[in-house]
Amino acid sequence: MLLRVLPVLWPLALLGACNPDEKDSSDAPPINQDEDSPVICDGTAPVITELSVGNYGELFDFEGTLAPALLVAATATDDDGDLHRMNMTLWWDDVVDGTVDTSAAGTEAGYYAMDEEPCGMFEATYGLVFEVDGNRFDYATEYEFAAEVVDDAGLVSAQVIASGTAPNMDGSDG
Repeated sequence: MLLRVLPVLWPLALLGACNPDEKDSSDAPPINQDEDSPVICDGTAPVITELSVGNYGELFDFEGTLAPALLVAATATDDDGDLHRMNMTLWWDDVVDGTVDTSAAGTEAGYYAMDEEPCGMFEATYGLVFEVDGNRFDYATEYEFAAEVVDDAGLVSAQVIASGTAPNMDGSDG
């Protein structure tokens, strides 16, 4: 069965500005800046301040099919405000031991682009919704997720790990 994953986006834009004339101190390439007029923020890596894993709370519409869903959401901050474009990579396993082997675990990535000014998005919450159908994710099973966030300048956050339980077949808490 085809896995269906949908990105969910909850931006929390904070006011502020950066100096677009400052040089980026990082050697990491930008992930998606306009070549005509690149805007470079201060060059600080994002920080994941919260990672939550749990039941979406109701059946989710996956392309016309209602199914139970697991929501993984990360809140990140970035002192230079370049979270207007970012990648979030997730790895997971069903062995809840405080670590996730990223070489063998399941993996998924989401790219997010906000309609915000460069260097103006200092905090944002991004999430992925996974279909729970007894295949890739089993019902009422606890999973451990590791997450990393990459900002527009290509700087990577430290990895954060959290665990949560997939819902039951009817969408209720597992």
